[in-house]
Amino acid sequence: MKKMVITGVNGFIGRHAKEYFEKEYEITGLDLAANYCGDRQPGDTMTYYQCNMSQESAEMAAIFTGVQPDVILHCAGSANVGASVVNPMADLDGNLHSLYQLLLALKSFEKRPQIIFLSSAGIYGNPRQLPVRESDAAAPMSPYGLHKHMAEELCEYYNRIHGYRIRSIRIFSAYGNGLRKQLLWDIYQKYQNTGRIELFGTGDETRDFIHVSDIMRAIELILAYDGPENIINVANGEEVSIRELAEIYAGKLGADADVVSFNGMVKEGDPRNWRADISLLKKLGYEKHMALSDGIEAYVEWARKQE
Repeated sequence: MKKMVITGVNGFIGRHAKEYFEKEYEITGLDLAANYCGDRQPGDTMTYYQCNMSQESAEMAAIFTGVQPDVILHCAGSANVGASVVNPMADLDGNLHSLYQLLLALKSFEKRPQIIFLSSAGIYGNPRQLPVRESDAAAPMSPYGLHKHMAEELCEYYNRIHGYRIRSIRIFSAYGNGLRKQLLWDIYQKYQNTGRIELFGTGDETRDFIHVSDIMRAIELILAYDGPENIINVANGEEVSIRELAEIYAGKLGADADVVSFNGMVKEGDPRNWRADISLLKKLGYEKHMALSDGIEAYVEWARKQE
């Protein structure tokens, strides 16, 4: 059986990746916490290591030497634009230093594993045109987006100079069960606390939402791809307004659309409009399986169970 290391295995995407890939790979998980935070079913064989990836790379090198991974899925790092604005150095540490230490830990290895680096649409900022292509210029609007772009440059350097096999996937607006932050979690909390859904902005802002289950299928396709491209948009190529999403959400909560309102304030670092060009991902065979309405319904059911 092939071997996969998942960094940040306690995070939203890391947990889903562990559950998705464990039938095909022998999984080793790394994270800051002392223990794995997800569910472990009978027969779960994942090996877990507590590891501060931003520190000295020797610990990671020892783990990789023992595991000899075929694939490394690098999910570790912060995914909070607002927090990066407040504390950019912490974001730099989590999103760039941890990656650098990982790459240093592998430098002496003859066997080059496939590495998937989870980048972000945040590197695009406010695109000049939609849909935004992988070849379009980066124009990050937040420390988070800047650090993801710097990390992509680091990956490309290691590919070019040291013969690494790294692909950076630019994930757009990910959502799904288990996500305890960002827009869908905020909407649920606001409605439970106030009976209303008041959000930042005008409601006309748009995002390209993709369910975490579809992200897993995209990663599987990317791992099987042997083409030359190292940067791939991961999204559905669909532009959805925040107002439309919030009104769908209100309906799933059993509320009327008039509980939704917007305060007109723009948060620093937030782009206005996103829609990805996913021509390359489609060439790999990607198709959306989870409709937004179904994904929100499943999320509401999950969130209610957390009370």
